[in-house]
This record gives sequence, C-alpha cells and structure tokens, in this order.
Amino acid sequence: MDVDAIVLPSNSKLKEGSGTSNAIFEKAGRKELVKELKQFGTVEVGASVPTLGYELDATFILHTVVPKWKDGKHQEYDLLSSAYLSTLILADNMSCESLAFPLLAAGNNGFDLKVALEVAKQSIESYTPTNKLSTVYLVVYDREVMALLRASGEMVSEEINESYVLKRNLELKLPIEKVKEEGEEVMQKFLADGIQMVRGFFDNPENRKKLIEEGAKIAVKAAVEVAKQAK
Repeated sequence: MDVDAIVLPSNSKLKEGSGTSNAIFEKAGRKELVKELKQFGTVEVGASVPTLGYELDATFILHTVVPKWKDGKHQEYDLLSSAYLSTLILADNMSCESLAFPLLAAGNNGFDLKVALEVAKQSIESYTPTNKLSTVYLVVYDREVMALLRASGEMVSEEINESYVLKRNLELKLPIEKVKEEGEEVMQKFLADGIQMVRGFFDNPENRKKLIEEGAKIAVKAAVEVAKQAK
C-alpha cells in the first residue's frame, strides 16, 4: 500500500508474529525494525507506537497492540476499538494523510470475523480527524470477509492481486449503520467505552509527552534516511 502509514497488529512486547506481522517485518526489514522497537519496551493492549517504514512504500509503520479473544467479558470489544482509535489519533497527530489497516484481531487472536469487521467499521467511522488524515483503507484478503462485506452492502474500492481493499474517505462521513442483530447495545457500549479509554490515555500529560518525544525521534531518523538517499 502506497500510503503514509500502515498498521502492524502486534503483541505487548512488539515481537514479530505470524501472518500480517511476519509479512511486514520481512518486507520492511527485520533488523531495522527490531532495533527501533527496543526503545518502547512493553506497550499496553489497545495502544500504538510508530516506527519508520524502511523498505515499505509506506513512510511509517504504526505498531498496534491488539487483544486476544477470551470470552467477551474481558474488555475485548473496548480494547479492539481502542486499538483502532489510538492508531487513528497517532496517525493524525503525525500529519499522515492516508492510513491502511488490516482487519485487526481476526486471525490468530481469535475474534469472530463478523465481530472484528463490525468493530473496524464502527471505530473508523466514529473518528473525526483534527489534522490531515483524510483517507483510511481497510485491507482484507480473506474471501469469507469479502462475503460479509458484500452481504452488508459495502463496495470494494480496488482489487490488488486478488486481495481486496475497502476505502473509507473520512471527509465523507457516513452514519454508523444500525446493527440489526442481537448485540447492538453491546456494540454501542464498547465503542463509547473504547473512545473514552483512548481519550483518557491522551489526557495524561506523561503519555502526550512520550508521544511527542517519540514523534521527534522518528522525524530525525526520517531526515537521516533522506540525507543518506540524497548522497
């Protein structure tokens, strides 16, 4: 994806995982990513941290710690929504104009595909940018997810090597679709709780300070990379 930032679903220790994580580490450059990620230590579930994109077309990688499904009673919905929202806020604060998500937690983390897709859609659509972020992609590469998307009336923006991309333009805000099945009340609650959780994180002066400091480090590293390429 030729975007400003792509999202890597991660664990709290920011270690390489399987699936999408493995693919991004391999393409971006495992050695560089591992070295840069050491500075962050352990990251809370639902939070996101940035690194450079290295060999990717994307300028940045946003490493987002996603929850594992247990039984639905351990804040799984809230934490997954928080993972999307914290990433959107981080990308927006970093002046990214475009961002690409995979469908978070729908693989080895055990979330039901329909639930994972609904959380993704509602979380992305609920976010109102305050800076430059205008385009968000949800990249899916599973025919079962595509069937769910078509059943809900979603249009696929483009197809890349038999993979599918769902594009959201945040400048054209769409009302959140009503969930007609059981669990609508739960969905609305976890979305509200997730937004509150993210706001609480960014209201903490220490958290804001850390993000600003890390953003400055990323900017310096990016300038160094540009200088090297110029030579």
